[in-house]
Amino acid sequence: MLPPAAAGVEVSSGSLEVLSLRCSKIVSDDLKEPENWDLVKKAYKDARPGDPVVGKKTITFTQHCEITLALDMLERTRPGLTNTKIEIGVSKACCEWCCQYLNLLASAYPQHPILVRASHGKQRDGWMIPPSGPMSATQQMIRVIEDKVDNVIWTIDRNRRSHSNKLPSFQKKVKVGARAPAMEQHMVDF
Repeated sequence: MLPPAAAGVEVSSGSLEVLSLRCSKIVSDDLKEPENWDLVKKAYKDARPGDPVVGKKTITFTQHCEITLALDMLERTRPGLTNTKIEIGVSKACCEWCCQYLNLLASAYPQHPILVRASHGKQRDGWMIPPSGPMSATQQMIRVIEDKVDNVIWTIDRNRRSHSNKLPSFQKKVKVGARAPAMEQHMVDF
């Protein structure tokens, strides 16, 4: 089984642009898109803005080798004739997306455990959901990626709100109908 041909596609390059694109898809009255990179850095110290920071870049999307191997081995596995455990040995640890997808693939085929070395936790540019994989794994992987981006967006938004919240002044006199003098005194004493 050959992996799909690599394809160069022009995509938004700046992380802030990507977050803004995703914000436009989230239905919420409270959410504001992050308008500058400082907001992102406050929430994620190690965040990088993308290269180039503004505009588009051409990415070559490819199916990583461990995904190709797993799908091919699943296709060749015959119960009773072959070992149903799929072990994939690659020299490097898997990217985060491959590890997530292989876990989803293993849950789609519980009779065939899929074992890989580990994940280095990085999300690589150009990672591609395999077009020949099971639709259930594809849909779940889309949700995993969206959830990851959404968590970044909500963390930035929550961080922005926590820094902008101002406590009301308790020295302010508030008039409330006939009880105003008592209320004014209480607010000053508080």
